[in-house]
Amino acid sequence: LVRSRGLGDVYKRQMLNSIRAYIKRKIVREKIVPIIIKDIENNLLVGKRAFITGGSSGIGFSIAKKFIESGCEVIIGGSDESKLQKCAEELNCNFLTADLNDISNLKEKIFKKLGVVDILVNSAGYHGADQFGEVTSEEWDKVMNINLKGMYFACQFVSEMMINHKIKGHILNVSSASSLKPGWTPYEISKRAVNGLTLGFADKLIQYGIVVNGIAPGPTATPMLGKSLDGDLNLAWSANPSGRMSTVEEVANLALFMVSDLGNGIIGDTFFLTGGSGTVCIDK
Repeated sequence: LVRSRGLGDVYKRQMLNSIRAYIKRKIVREKIVPIIIKDIENNLLVGKRAFITGGSSGIGFSIAKKFIESGCEVIIGGSDESKLQKCAEELNCNFLTADLNDISNLKEKIFKKLGVVDILVNSAGYHGADQFGEVTSEEWDKVMNINLKGMYFACQFVSEMMINHKIKGHILNVSSASSLKPGWTPYEISKRAVNGLTLGFADKLIQYGIVVNGIAPGPTATPMLGKSLDGDLNLAWSANPSGRMSTVEEVANLALFMVSDLGNGIIGDTFFLTGGSGTVCIDK
């Protein structure tokens, strides 16, 4: 087509440039390496004690690491005890086995052992894999139990402890950019509900000096999206308006800000770190 007679040279060049751009966008996968984020030396969480659910992988693990670097004593929670123990040894912190898919006696089994904490981060999450029209009730229950029900009761148990001990603490719930999208999967529905949960607990607890907020990452380089954090990490993600994923370090930096005294004036809000997914473009 480009070689066809009757086409001017300028028009031919325009067509070639358009074809090259299309090939690059649709076929050639550009490699995007992680941004080097300089850690700011800080003591924002010195003297604080935090419990982080889902702390043995992905975002939760990165948040735990960031908190420890900022002077915080951290306890990580998860359902896989052997994995928890390995991660706790790597982080040099304590752990508690907590299966949020089954909250029966959770208060007695877990939160009485936990003791007093200043910070709760609810990072445990389950995505699910069922296709629209094929969702099973078992898959629905698992997503809702972990993402919503478990989070609700974790907030309830820890806030009760904070009130009883007069602790003006922080609760941070990890939502998702998917909370802004049409709710045709249990995951999207559960995350939209998380934003409402965050606002509700913030409303009830601020009178006790307990600050409740949320963060909502978009596509992030974690095992949930098939990204290994070891080796040569490629952040390219063409479906996102920014063209890339976020890193777990970027999410952890935001979490640190939100649970430190720097975030005390933010009440009941959910901050989106998405690269445009869900905010600029809801279908990405």
